[in-house]
Amino acid sequence: MLHIGRLLQQYSVETYIKLETSRLEFHKHRQQNLRTEVYKGLMDTIIGGETSASNIGKRIILPASFIGGPRDMRRRYMDAMSLVQRYGKPDIFLTMTCNPSWPEIKKHLADEDEIQNRPDLVSRVFRAKIEQLKDDLFKKNLFGEVAAYTYVIEFHKRGLPHAHFLIILKQRSKMFSPEAYDRIVSAELPDPKESPYLHSLVLKHMVHGPCGLLNPNSPCMRQNRKCRNNYPKDFSAYTKHGRNSYPIYRRRNDGRSVIIRNHTLDNRWIVPYNAYLLAKFDCHINVEICSGIEAVKYIHKYIYKGHDKVMYQITSQQTENIIDEIRNFQSARWICAPEAMWRIFAFDLTNIHPSVMTMHLHLQNHQSISFAENQTLDDVLANERNSRTMLTEFFSMNQTNKRAQDLNCLYKEFPKYFTWDEGDRIWMDRKRGEVIGRVNTAHPIEGERYYLRMLLMHVRKPTSFDDLKSVHGHISSTYKEAAEVRGLLQVNNGFDECLSEALVYNMPSSLRQLFAVLLVHSPPTNPRALWLKYRNHLSEDIQKNLALSNEQVQIQVLRLIDQYMQIMGKNIDDYNLTDIPYHLLCSDSCTKDIETEYQIPVSDEDLASVSMLNKAQRSAFDRIIEKLNRNIPGVFFIDGPGGTGKSFLYKALLATVRSRGHIALATATSGAAASLLPGGRTAHSRFKIPLHQDNSQTCNISKQSSIGKLLKLAKLIIWDEAAMAKKYAIESFDTMLRDILDSDVIFDGKTIVFGGDFRQTLPVVQKGQKEDYISASLINSYIWPYLEKIQLTENMRARLDPQFSDLLLRIGNGTQPTVGDSRIQLPSSILIPFVDDAASLDELISAVYPSLTDFIYNTSAVINRAILTTTNEFVHHINNLLIQRFPGQETRYISFNQTIDPSKQADHGDFLNTIQPPGLPPHELILKPYCPIILLRNLNPAEGLCNGTRLTCLNFARNLIHAQIASGNHIGKQVFIPRIPLHSSNDESYPIPFKRTQFPISLCFAMTINKSQGQTLDFVGIYLKEPVFSHGQLYVAMSRARTAKKLKILIRPVTLECIPQNTTRNIVYQEILTAATLT
Repeated sequence: MLHIGRLLQQYSVETYIKLETSRLEFHKHRQQNLRTEVYKGLMDTIIGGETSASNIGKRIILPASFIGGPRDMRRRYMDAMSLVQRYGKPDIFLTMTCNPSWPEIKKHLADEDEIQNRPDLVSRVFRAKIEQLKDDLFKKNLFGEVAAYTYVIEFHKRGLPHAHFLIILKQRSKMFSPEAYDRIVSAELPDPKESPYLHSLVLKHMVHGPCGLLNPNSPCMRQNRKCRNNYPKDFSAYTKHGRNSYPIYRRRNDGRSVIIRNHTLDNRWIVPYNAYLLAKFDCHINVEICSGIEAVKYIHKYIYKGHDKVMYQITSQQTENIIDEIRNFQSARWICAPEAMWRIFAFDLTNIHPSVMTMHLHLQNHQSISFAENQTLDDVLANERNSRTMLTEFFSMNQTNKRAQDLNCLYKEFPKYFTWDEGDRIWMDRKRGEVIGRVNTAHPIEGERYYLRMLLMHVRKPTSFDDLKSVHGHISSTYKEAAEVRGLLQVNNGFDECLSEALVYNMPSSLRQLFAVLLVHSPPTNPRALWLKYRNHLSEDIQKNLALSNEQVQIQVLRLIDQYMQIMGKNIDDYNLTDIPYHLLCSDSCTKDIETEYQIPVSDEDLASVSMLNKAQRSAFDRIIEKLNRNIPGVFFIDGPGGTGKSFLYKALLATVRSRGHIALATATSGAAASLLPGGRTAHSRFKIPLHQDNSQTCNISKQSSIGKLLKLAKLIIWDEAAMAKKYAIESFDTMLRDILDSDVIFDGKTIVFGGDFRQTLPVVQKGQKEDYISASLINSYIWPYLEKIQLTENMRARLDPQFSDLLLRIGNGTQPTVGDSRIQLPSSILIPFVDDAASLDELISAVYPSLTDFIYNTSAVINRAILTTTNEFVHHINNLLIQRFPGQETRYISFNQTIDPSKQADHGDFLNTIQPPGLPPHELILKPYCPIILLRNLNPAEGLCNGTRLTCLNFARNLIHAQIASGNHIGKQVFIPRIPLHSSNDESYPIPFKRTQFPISLCFAMTINKSQGQTLDFVGIYLKEPVFSHGQLYVAMSRARTAKKLKILIRPVTLECIPQNTTRNIVYQEILTAATLT
């Protein structure tokens, strides 16, 4: 029978279809005899006089228990997302395709057999290969220890099966550097002389195409005549981080090539592979390093498309409105012979580890009960087992079980320690196996069930439904109210509560600023009602002037609020607070922006600094002041490495101009650098530069605006850290000035001083490569040739540690001798020896923060120390470790996350709670009194609340944080920080657009290297869990310290099997330094 040719294909398909149809008929027949109803519904029915079960309930359609059905597919997708929530983003995406020429297949073929006519052989051999692969991956730990994995088997219409594996490694095995990627993935042709067998396999299985111009009819070509997989790739001398979820692999232009289908192909056409797996399995086996959740969506893409189908159309005069999921599933069903045989053999189509337990979710007495139609309702209710569910028994265990009480679990954590016995419907101690709990999803439109789930995801060890609603001894009337009280939900009167909480501190001026911030960043539904309620508190200090009438007091306080709002780009007239005409509230002669600049105090210290300038600084100072004195255009660029006194020169210039009664604007690219200048603001905030610039966007400033008037009056404009600004930002600033002042002269002929150090990090380009960074730099702008370049070379810090200063300069210039590929050796005196991840990091933390208790009484000491690292992921990890060690009572704030598309909320709400995209605060914000925080948004830049401002926490309320600015020109000022809605960026690593309502702050015991630029710290720790990946990062990190004695560096080896060395990567783009004439 196995050798009957194509008839075996037909036989296998028809046999499986019979099996599947039989199962579907069972489900359909079973639904005719079963009813389901909620427990409370049955009780209400009996009270209403109904006793027959046949008249009660709703019909069950195609259930999730049917493997391969739509509900089953969605459940498996949600299970895979649970792995990502628990263990983090995936590390490896592997695809293995069946090779019909495997000897295990060929040797079992009879002479007359063709491979496509032996689906049984294909299925058995491929399944055996999959088991071998699983053994290599999960038992022998080929890529490292595996924390979790999932895989699916797919069948195309052409028949041959393939498998997709998604693998998440344990923390100690994760790969953080391109060097680590190169150890397991190659995308190049092997040397045919050194590895002839591997070379032949790459040619046979791992060469793409050709396609594109070489073969426009290739199946991979899209309608735009481009390959859907973007082949051929570009040459790359080394592996580097890519623009999407995958790296750009090393594809060197080494001259190697092969002839495929009469075309010469090189490394650009090679599909990434692992040499060991390719040599062992002799088939197409694509191995990719991945870091995004898009791979999860891809591996389960048929959740959305369903099974393969054929298309046909039947027309009828009759219409049928009945929705039959079973019939819809069968309709136009396409199944190939290998898939039919695979299913007949009952081989797994998908697998997941650890297993995921789906946990019941229902309101009190609303659990579903299934029962036969011939049962009496009294019998159904009399069976106590029917009332027990996972949830009710979870409550019971928390009441009576000592171990459950000690564990203090969330509902979703319970399966980790207990197993559910479906027969007796009780929880029992788990003795083996690892399981993840996943609570059934709920959509916001479900009301109380949705809020019940929200509470279950955050409340530990609840003992009943009422206990979930109990907060501080008060039982809320609804789950929604309980969620609001616990701070899990954005409350309708949150703005009211926020202002009410601020009244305690009796700070009318800060209250007015808070009121303005709330109006601009999180507009309430009824601003006028808030104004009427709090106007007396907002004007409390003004009311002390007895000469003012009530109306005059109101006008004055509204005018002050309006001035704050003008600085943030709004005005009070936008919010309908009052019937008082707007012209009475504003003053065209002197806006708040202009008034603020005139009122910036000039310290004696800054004025005296003019006489303390060194020779190079004095020369630069005189050249700039001469332009100002003669009213002639002058555009400068002050270059100098860290420690040459650029900031010292800026302060001297600002003090001189302001002391003469002129306006001098101080700006910087980063908030940290701006906070160090008197009156400093970020350039993006000051000049209204779009956050995502390109060459078509301009600054959002009109000629008649208050900022437009301010710019007309400005005598001097300073822009520090211009080297890290995108050229489009500076060009849009030039365009804006010319437009405001109707001029064709660059920057309207004003005196502009740019400053920076091209040895430091360059403009941030999302997933950019070397050419992108260079292209976005100021040196490639039309503005660069117009700038008068001034170099400061005398390093003031060199007197403290001349050897350290020389080392920094060599690192910044890229002249430090290398060991291997772009790696330099660092002095052992500044290194923390690597032992293992936990112990070595603990030693680094102890070096930077030796006694956290002392820092409570010396906030300047803690704010002037930091651990710098490469990615936000590492920053969050270190901050979480340190806040646990920091003394004091913790306060937790939970964010409220909403998908922009409401229909996605139920599927992705839990996942959003586990991520922290760049620029957003964490979902769970843990704070303690006097801990250091950093602001993530420009709330009120004129008053010191700009992106990058560092503060210390003083007091906490439910909707408000009372803090004190700890750095920059506004140091010591006490401020209020409210919750505001924050939108995620367009980051390909986080493809689900959403809004997070949370305090716009993050802990800052640690920060990214890029975020630290512009600061000088008392003690610096550098955590290189992965090497630096961009120009100037190592130089920036090390130059935050004044001396080598105030610096400690921890370097993690590429893999834990490597011998720790005192070397790390140093990336310097010589093209930048040469163009900037620094070398």
